[in-house]
Amino acid sequence: MNAVPSRRIYGGASPEARVAERRARLLEAGLELLGTEGLRGTTVRGVIERARLTPRYFYESFRDLDSLITAVYDWVVTALREESMAALLAAGDRTSDRVRAVVRTVVDFYGDDPRKGRLVLAEAMASPALAERRLATSQMFAKMMTGEPILHSDPSREIMMAARFIVGGFSEILTGWLQGDLEVDRPELVRRCTELIMATLVSAATAEKA
Repeated sequence: MNAVPSRRIYGGASPEARVAERRARLLEAGLELLGTEGLRGTTVRGVIERARLTPRYFYESFRDLDSLITAVYDWVVTALREESMAALLAAGDRTSDRVRAVVRTVVDFYGDDPRKGRLVLAEAMASPALAERRLATSQMFAKMMTGEPILHSDPSREIMMAARFIVGGFSEILTGWLQGDLEVDRPELVRRCTELIMATLVSAATAEKA
């Protein structure tokens, strides 16, 4: 019986691990360019130079530049969703506490790494490749902004209109804050945004009962 050949290990890492490491470097390079230079300043050449790789390794993981951009976006949004949901679930039963937990998580997520804020809040708006993903992200956070971790049924029209209104307004405030147009510290930003969101939700609930 012929022995099954073992996979060769280079530098202490399997081929799969080396591919994953190169892909991670490309994602980080893509985030750096998208978050600082924007879509117009992000090219395949720029990404591979920043990642210190060759074109061969770029195309090992990505079909083209758009596939890299969508992968970077998915990477960032997935992390934000997981952190926001964890904060929401740990916040208790009060809607205001849940909303505050999500707001604080989002503010810290973007405040700690403004590149991510620029990608999701600004650059994604101008990217045809991200159009569907941006809509899905908006819908996801609209539901999260109702303060409910799991919606067992579709929320009312009034609540969803309010939630989408909230997402748009919150995004504008965050964009202004990250760009330096709004001079406010994080605690104040979280407090005011929570108050505005709660006021909108209360108004929607009142309209729903009318």
